[in-house]
Amino acid sequence: MSQTAVSAKPKREEILDIASRLFYQQGYGATGIKQIIDEVGIAKGTFYSHFTSKEELGLAWLRSRHELWTRWLEDAIRDSDSPAKKILTTFNFLEKWLVDYDYRGCAFINTMAEVPDYDNPLRKEVENHKRSLHERFQDLAAEHFKGGKMSTKNARQTGTTIYLLFEGAVVEAQNFHEPWPIHTAHKASKALLAS
Repeated sequence: MSQTAVSAKPKREEILDIASRLFYQQGYGATGIKQIIDEVGIAKGTFYSHFTSKEELGLAWLRSRHELWTRWLEDAIRDSDSPAKKILTTFNFLEKWLVDYDYRGCAFINTMAEVPDYDNPLRKEVENHKRSLHERFQDLAAEHFKGGKMSTKNARQTGTTIYLLFEGAVVEAQNFHEPWPIHTAHKASKALLAS
């Protein structure tokens, strides 16, 4: 068996990889099936034997992106020795990620802006991703304040506030193409955790 045959990706995975790059770089709406087919170098029938529609491919992309991005985040905060440090490290991760990707921003927020219909399955995937991240901040905040004067309900509300700071930092860093929104959100989060 040749080295090429051994290292070749399954066609479905290759389609998803190329579509993922194009959807993120250009936007979901601006990327057509024909461009994906041409870049993969396959026949139209081959594409449709793996994905029945662009929407099905978009859903696979968002699910894959959720797993990848969550893994990046968890890897970045893993070595932090307290819930507060884990929360604050998310902002360090955010800055590195946005700089590395030239402030392209969040694939989920970008897709949400392109798909106005709330009932669209793509929007549901965006919501699932954001809900997961929101709950992660809530859980970390509850763990940080556990045993203190703050109730669990208020601690989780603080986690929600930090989540909103994080999300706002994503959007505004992308908007301004600068890291200062991340630094501001980090500082505000640090003050909330010290309260």
